[in-house]
Amino acid sequence: MALSILHMPKINGIEAIATVSPSLPETQFLVLTSHSDDEEVFESLAAGATGYLLKRSKPAEILESIKEIHAGGSPMSSYIARKVVHSFKKTETSKPKKKNTATPLSPREEEIVSLLAKGHLYKEIAANLEISLDTVRTHIRRVYEKLQVNSRTEAVVKYLGK
Repeated sequence: MALSILHMPKINGIEAIATVSPSLPETQFLVLTSHSDDEEVFESLAAGATGYLLKRSKPAEILESIKEIHAGGSPMSSYIARKVVHSFKKTETSKPKKKNTATPLSPREEEIVSLLAKGHLYKEIAANLEISLDTVRTHIRRVYEKLQVNSRTEAVVKYLGK
């Protein structure tokens, strides 16, 4: 995993991710920045960033995000996740609706995706639902499979667009 800072002296973080990620496909890039500009968020994700956190994130959130990336997730500050969700909502409303061919989610999986959409971390979901962190991860993995997605953001967008 590599941590990328967007504003650096000689090359910006987005360019660094775009340059390095093709040659290191197994490397996950987590952006840590004070900038929440829509354009930088989306450019970072398009360049290959797996997650996007704001510097105001607490150290425990950053550590949890690193663990989340290793577990297959795409952590984002809740503020950033909301921006991404709103962006996809705008895009989805301009497209004709497709029939949802994904396997239906169980009530518990729907509950978990709903909490993800609100920006909750896995740890917060576990505490809220009084289940273990590993159980949350198992549900998330099943949600990804059923919705045929690869990230938290895609799962939330697909769930909200159902």
